Amino acid sequence: MNFKKFFDLATERGISESQIFVSRSASTSITLFHHEIDAYHINSAQSVVAIGIYNGKLGSGATEKLGPDTFEFLVNQIILTATYSEKPNEIGLFKGVDKYASRKTFDKTLALVPIEKKIADLRELENEIYAFDKRITDADHVTYSERESSQDFYNSHGLKLSRKSNYYYFLAGAVARDKDETKTFYEIHFDTDYSTFKPKELAKKACEKALKKFGGKPCKAGKYPTVLHKDIMGSLLGYFMQSCVADEVQRHSSFLEGKLHTKVASSKLTIEEKPLAKSFYFRGFDDEGVPCKNKFIVRKGVLENYFYNRETAHKDGVESTGNGSWGGSKFVTDVGPLYVKGTKKTFEQMIAPIKKGVYITEIAGLGTGMNANSGDFSCQAEGYMIEDGKVTTPLNLITLSGNLFKMLNDIRDLDNEAKMDESGMAVPAVYIKSMNIGGE
Repeated sequence: MNFKKFFDLATERGISESQIFVSRSASTSITLFHHEIDAYHINSAQSVVAIGIYNGKLGSGATEKLGPDTFEFLVNQIILTATYSEKPNEIGLFKGVDKYASRKTFDKTLALVPIEKKIADLRELENEIYAFDKRITDADHVTYSERESSQDFYNSHGLKLSRKSNYYYFLAGAVARDKDETKTFYEIHFDTDYSTFKPKELAKKACEKALKKFGGKPCKAGKYPTVLHKDIMGSLLGYFMQSCVADEVQRHSSFLEGKLHTKVASSKLTIEEKPLAKSFYFRGFDDEGVPCKNKFIVRKGVLENYFYNRETAHKDGVESTGNGSWGGSKFVTDVGPLYVKGTKKTFEQMIAPIKKGVYITEIAGLGTGMNANSGDFSCQAEGYMIEDGKVTTPLNLITLSGNLFKMLNDIRDLDNEAKMDESGMAVPAVYIKSMNIGGE
């Protein structure tokens, strides 16, 4: 579509600056239940967001259609919303820079794999789960899903940007029963390269972890050296990252307010946002057209950056960090892919010094159990005892509690198994000096 017509119309109607953002996506999802296809969904979506400055105020419009009347509609919406806005815009729209980072993030071969092959692999995955052990009595939510998305960005200053990416995942759930106990575990394989998927390997991981949960019981309540599975650490770091968002700091709702360039965690902790790294999450530009860049958030325990969009950066007299995101009626701040620096130690080497501790592998209720302002949290948990440097008996009916700020300062060690996952984080398992474990 000729977007020059949109910009010409916007200028004619008194809109001084404008931009348009077109997003498209397509997804396929297939789920099996007892060897039959239980759900098969194919979806596609498109959205067009236009933003402009009219009489010194920001206005916007959005639609899911591109047709002969689309530009007229979007221009009218910009004028209408700007007219009723009470807040003047002090920064205008971003004009762009001469050079943006680019990287291939769309795997053409994924789309070329026949759907029949994907369904056959899904069936093989389910069969491998059932065949693994006689105590595996069911396969749950055995699912294949893929998604591709593209974004095109244009503005009235002549800037034209685009990006396209895709990914897929297989989800395997194994249900194990033994006497009066029923245990379930879910394992996921997430990638862009279809050739990396091995049905037998994924089934084995899900089944082994379900079977290992038998015989779980609570430990004695107390303080224990605690190892957090990478997924658990990732979930907790998600709340820490929200406190690094400048919007929260400026609203005085972040426990990291006033702590920039000070030590906020153990010197063993380094967190880097890497939107330019090779992954599905690569982003060369944000929703404002600002170039994205890799940056340290925490380096050796010191808080080095907050996340800024252009408006929050203007408030603090700094540059945007390329984290602007359109929130439906205004620009907000988004956090990109995060990498936590691990060590050269294997998991076994990391836990070897622990005489008696706890390894937390699953949690529930963190959303309601976390105080985002103070960092205090409490949630239900499952895991295993660590005895004489080895993972031993399973634990359930326990709770994990503590303070996020203190926990990060109490990091003793990390392993070497960080890998980018479906949540946009690459986090290793982490050994914490001591945490509160509720039990008997």
